Amino acid sequence: MTKHLIKRIKTSTCALYGTAGLADTFLSFGIATLLMPIYNIGMGIDAKLLGLAMIIPRILDAVTDPLMGNISDNTRSRFGRRRQYIFAGAVLCAVLFPFIWMPPEGSQHVVLAYLVGAMCLHSVFYTIFGVPYSALGYEITSDYDERTRLFAWRFYFATAAAVAIQWLYKLCLLAGDTEVEGVRVISVVIAVIVLGFGIIPALFTREKEVVESQEKVNLFKALGCVMKNRAFAIMMISYLIIVTLLFSTGSLGLYINIFYVFDGDKDTAATVMSFVGTLGIVFAFIGMLIMKKVSELTGKKAAILIAMGVAMFGVLVSWFTLRPNTSGIWWHSVVLQCIHSMFMGVGVQGCWLLFSSLIGDVCDDDELRTGLRQEGVYSAASGFVNKCAGSLVILGAALMLEFAGYVGGTDPTPEIAFRMKAVFVVVQAIGLGAGLVLMAFFPIGRKRAEETRRILD
Repeated sequence: MTKHLIKRIKTSTCALYGTAGLADTFLSFGIATLLMPIYNIGMGIDAKLLGLAMIIPRILDAVTDPLMGNISDNTRSRFGRRRQYIFAGAVLCAVLFPFIWMPPEGSQHVVLAYLVGAMCLHSVFYTIFGVPYSALGYEITSDYDERTRLFAWRFYFATAAAVAIQWLYKLCLLAGDTEVEGVRVISVVIAVIVLGFGIIPALFTREKEVVESQEKVNLFKALGCVMKNRAFAIMMISYLIIVTLLFSTGSLGLYINIFYVFDGDKDTAATVMSFVGTLGIVFAFIGMLIMKKVSELTGKKAAILIAMGVAMFGVLVSWFTLRPNTSGIWWHSVVLQCIHSMFMGVGVQGCWLLFSSLIGDVCDDDELRTGLRQEGVYSAASGFVNKCAGSLVILGAALMLEFAGYVGGTDPTPEIAFRMKAVFVVVQAIGLGAGLVLMAFFPIGRKRAEETRRILD
């Protein structure tokens, strides 16, 4: 039983804020999940060129993300500082999303140029939506534990979207003669979902405290505050390493199932990945409930270290559960892979939840030192790191495939398929280990966070 007093906010407030987590997940992980299968496997575009092409939108983000954060921090209107941007961004993202998957006929370079242009537009629109949306969450409540509860609701909806994302490639195969045709149908459905759920926080939530009297903050002064914040730097470096290495190799899961587990059977591999991914999301949902309770009992820092340890165990177990399907019965592989998926789901989702909640504590710590509420800039900085990780994931996946010896459009030898598995396990273990060590030095625990909040109040 926790001994501290928790200042509860309404469950309806949490739920209304959390709904856009579903839209946010489709806009980020939906693209990350489909980009390689559609453009590499389906269209035959070189994986390394795809990875390099996705760096260009991140260069744009380096300007637009902090600018959007600063704009929303300095906005003063009857709608508050964030909601109008959330609404506009959700609409723009929904309109653009289907066009990402409709490149013109032409050479590989023509297709890549189109993709870069579409992703640059998507990056700007997603910034308009995502930066104010995260910032809104940091200021709805100032309670140490309620921040975790609020972001848990965001991740409940994100988890629902993640279930669907596990099936996206399979649905693309079902919706058309090829995945390239199918994605054009599925993307329209996703666009409708993004629009419907993305605008809900803009319409039905409010900031708890609107900063009307605060002076407007110069962008460069705001960025200086972020760059000098040691706690934020530790957290973002840890996050960048974990996301990049986990998801760079995690995207090899489909390749490993196709070429190592099922000996080139693309359809069966997609089915197994969909089932395993869905069950993994169920475990992730359970993991959020567990880690939310653990954080109330031990504090967020201890809880995130525990979550990383659980995920690490799951990675090591995957060495034994990812093996060729010699029985000819596909669900045998589902049962095996669910073992490591269970631990990964609990641990990794617990990490994402606690990272999001900790940024609110970092904003409080920053206010104590500077006297300014700058949730928008911190949201922009964390969002930029997340996008950089997303681009590095695509480039990293291409490099991992190349390192393993895979050539796009060909069937790899058994040795190359086994090497994919080795890369999958070793690199993920390294990423989690590095993140765990870094977060051990994170300076804001429960005692410091609650004392900071007491002084500010």
